[in-house]
Amino acid sequence: MVRSTISVSQTLTSATGGIGIGRLAITKKLVLWSVLILQIGFIGCIWLMQMNYSSQEQQQGLEQSHNRVNFVKSGGQTGADRSQSQTLGTHCPRLHENVNRYDRDFYQMKPDRLNDTQVHADDYNVPAYVEMEMETAAALWCYREGTINESSQHINDVDYLMAPPQCKCASGWHGRDCGQPEIIWRALMTHSRASKRGGGTAPLQLSEASSSSLHRLFYMVELGAWEHISLELLELQLRALLEVVDYFLIYYVSNGSKERSLDSLLGGKASYVLFRCTTAGNCSSSVAYAHFRRQLWSLCGVQMEAKDLLLHGDSRTVYAPAALKFLKYYAKDVLPLRFRLKYNVYGFYWQHPKRTLLNGVISSLGHLRGAQLDPHLLQRQASNTLGDLNHYGGWSCELCLPPEQIVLLLQQQPSHKLPVKLPNDTRNAHIDATYMQKLMANGYHIDGATQLLRLRQQSEKYYAPDEALLHSSQFGQLLVNLYDVDVLEDLQEEAD
Repeated sequence: MVRSTISVSQTLTSATGGIGIGRLAITKKLVLWSVLILQIGFIGCIWLMQMNYSSQEQQQGLEQSHNRVNFVKSGGQTGADRSQSQTLGTHCPRLHENVNRYDRDFYQMKPDRLNDTQVHADDYNVPAYVEMEMETAAALWCYREGTINESSQHINDVDYLMAPPQCKCASGWHGRDCGQPEIIWRALMTHSRASKRGGGTAPLQLSEASSSSLHRLFYMVELGAWEHISLELLELQLRALLEVVDYFLIYYVSNGSKERSLDSLLGGKASYVLFRCTTAGNCSSSVAYAHFRRQLWSLCGVQMEAKDLLLHGDSRTVYAPAALKFLKYYAKDVLPLRFRLKYNVYGFYWQHPKRTLLNGVISSLGHLRGAQLDPHLLQRQASNTLGDLNHYGGWSCELCLPPEQIVLLLQQQPSHKLPVKLPNDTRNAHIDATYMQKLMANGYHIDGATQLLRLRQQSEKYYAPDEALLHSSQFGQLLVNLYDVDVLEDLQEEAD
């Protein structure tokens, strides 16, 4: 009886243990399956995120391939438009900024024997302390563009003990290192005399050029209505400053039509920011400047500094790069300077009888706050000028457009802005391309009264920008009057 009781209890105990072990196994399986499901779900989420990211990249790549440059729109954007515009209309530098070309523009002067004690000792019996000073003298760097034949430099033709060595300057260049172009040299002379008479502040504070003291140059270009600009002239003014300007800041009023890619004009070599205005009312220089400043910081990581230079111009102005490059290298501070420009009409072959006009401004950015961050107001405040009647700060080319485009411009512009004389006084009189061709051929302004001055490349020192002359086949329409019979005959005789 006892034995049977023990066996029954053992049977119950083993059954209970089996049930516990079974429950534990099931629990472990559930935990393992739960972990497995969580891992699969986590991996699936990562895979979906990667697929979504790659599809966005492909979509952006397609948009950029079909539209090489998209323009940043002005006000009225939604949140999606604002996020999309962060990748459009701006081209930032890939590796480094365009500013530091010191090693290309300067070279170290190496006279024949600046430290030749044997020669000097025979002629002058030079003391030892003079030799030591000559050994430790600072190296002289010459500005390559303004120097004659850098491979055969010599000391001045004066006593080397009385004057320091200087570079041998080409015609039209000045200074010890030949870094002052004629326009700058004359401006410095003029302002120096004016300061002595009136005791005013010099417009330029200068220092020695070095590779560590260069300033960035921002070129802000106001194009106006896109359909009224000359693409040929725009390409010339951008390419003329391609190796001087660090950032092109370009704004214009768009009519919604297809506009030529800026990359095609610059060849993808420059850094730029575009501002496309919907109307002329929201395209002021102050609004555009604020936009450019935000875009440079948010997209390119560029903070505009007080010592940087701002150049502001319009669609018809081509600036002389030599003067701008001088300011980048030598100027510590630049008060607002206006430019005296050569006044061309229709092309570089006609000059207005007034000969020059004042337009555009350059200044250190620190002075822009005094003009309420408005480049137009900065120009009106400028009291100093860069350039004179014989040495220009650039070229202003008025109505440098094809005849058909000039007609369209006259039809859309108010008459008080562009006074125009009709071909005759009849009721049906109107201006057409044929009439414009006659004015361009005979050198009359659109007012029908102002006789323009004929210019010829062979006899005119500042006939056109160097970039246009170097690529005359590309900019031929600006260089040659295609409607002047005398010019065409001269070209035909030269060809024969």
